[in-house]
Amino acid sequence: MASKLIFVFSMVSVIPLLISSFVLYRISAISLEAAMEETTSIFSSQIASDMNAFVSDYDSLTKSLLVNGGLMDNLDTNIPISQQIKNKLYYREIVMKLMTMESEIQSITIMNEAGEYYQYDRNGKTLNYEELIQQKWFLNQQKQSDTLFLTPLHDCSYYDKNKDQIIVTFGRKVYGKNGKYAGLILIDLPPASIIKLSDAFLLERNQYNIKINITDAKGGLIYDSDLSSGRVNYSEINKEELLMYQKNPNNYLVIEETTKQLGMKVNTVIPRSTMFLRIGFIQKVTLLLVVILIVVIISAAILFSKRMVHLIRKLQNSMKCLEGGNYELITDSVGNDEIGSLVKSYNHMVGKMEALIEEVYQAGVRQKNAQFLALRTQINPHFLFNTLESIRIKAILNGDDAVADMVKMLAKIFRTVLDSDKKNYRVRDELENIRSYIQLQNIRFDNVITLREDIDPQIYDARIMSILFQPVVENCFKYGSKESGIPIQILITGQLAEENMMVFTIRDDGQGMTPERLEAVRRELYLAQDVEIQEEKSGGESASHRIGLRNIAERLHLRYGSDGKLRIVSSDEQGTVVEIHVPYVD
Repeated sequence: MASKLIFVFSMVSVIPLLISSFVLYRISAISLEAAMEETTSIFSSQIASDMNAFVSDYDSLTKSLLVNGGLMDNLDTNIPISQQIKNKLYYREIVMKLMTMESEIQSITIMNEAGEYYQYDRNGKTLNYEELIQQKWFLNQQKQSDTLFLTPLHDCSYYDKNKDQIIVTFGRKVYGKNGKYAGLILIDLPPASIIKLSDAFLLERNQYNIKINITDAKGGLIYDSDLSSGRVNYSEINKEELLMYQKNPNNYLVIEETTKQLGMKVNTVIPRSTMFLRIGFIQKVTLLLVVILIVVIISAAILFSKRMVHLIRKLQNSMKCLEGGNYELITDSVGNDEIGSLVKSYNHMVGKMEALIEEVYQAGVRQKNAQFLALRTQINPHFLFNTLESIRIKAILNGDDAVADMVKMLAKIFRTVLDSDKKNYRVRDELENIRSYIQLQNIRFDNVITLREDIDPQIYDARIMSILFQPVVENCFKYGSKESGIPIQILITGQLAEENMMVFTIRDDGQGMTPERLEAVRRELYLAQDVEIQEEKSGGESASHRIGLRNIAERLHLRYGSDGKLRIVSSDEQGTVVEIHVPYVD
């Protein structure tokens, strides 16, 4: 039942949870991709705008050079040395002004169609004209008619001893008044100077591995954010690797913008694997939450079903105990539902049954008390005490002190019998009674009985029923000494055993009983301590049996139930050992 409850409750709760979690996950993933695409579009638009501004700025910058008359004419080398020096100072002055205005400029080269040029580099590097005109990007630009151009990324092999440096070149073709090609203005720049990435973009780039690619109209790579930031080295990768997104568009989210100036394409690229990582994080969080919620749901189902099934099992176990005679109420707090009402009804039924059984039990107790009183009256004749007291007084008047003492001790014994129902009768009282009995017998039979006692002081004042030891001691003397005339020693020991029980042992060194007699006595004691067997066998006429060990056994059983026991441990030529078990009552 518990398993069914847990299964049904879990399925009803978990299935909607899984469906809703899957829907929320898909919505979150789609929303994340849309948000990233929107953010990327903003960055692309901003960068395209920056590139337009960059081209416009350098367009104006190169135009300012053309304002100087004779810009190309002063490159002539077929003039006197003094004039050449003067011209170089002229070029140096205007170039230095430009470099002061634009600190990112690395080198400026001004050349005419005849191959005469002036070049200035911030680091003092010298241009190799022969290598320059062999550059692929240079040859391509010569074939085009555009006035302004921005070259793809290229190395500086046309600079002495610096072939690994990567630059981009902004160029302007110069035409004469007649419209004929007159020369070139080339401005070399590091790629990082083309655009300035904002802090917001840098943050997003680090988080989502975003990269910026700028290509010219023919697909030549002008700018790459990874290359410019130093993440990769140009010498270690090639253009195809930098433009891998063009070959595998499905693996990348690409936002493309085209600039108005020069028709450049700004590509903002996000690897989908990076997006999947973020989506994977959402997936992991979703799965974690789903697992936690499932655990909570299952735990709640277990607790709910456990509470419900616990009461049912409690009711079931209580019914089994009821079959065994144990009338336990279910004390657990219950609600007002059907199970709670069932438990309350069961408790009410058990209470009624227990009350009825208590009535029957009390009736049985009253019957047992009547039986106990009937047994006790066998050894409790009141008239004997009065008669013995009269005899003692008569003996004293006649001067017979020995007879008076004997009658006094006998009367004391019968007084104990008469007061045997009092509640404060203790072990010390029973021992005193035994001493009087032994003294009386020694007067009669010339001191044949020796009594020794070894009683634990802890139980000396414990309460017991009266006339418990005397019948046993009487049997020891009667069957162990009188007939043979041999003196007898009787040892009474008592100690507190486990489970709060007192164990008394009465031992003699007399002649004991034959095995047959011992077996018969033990059987009779067993019947006396088993009320049902005894009554079934004797027909309820136990009052007709003689006073003795059986009388003690019956009284023990009536007083203490199964806790009161009397048994003969042994009886042979070494003597007889009798053991009495009585609950300890302070």
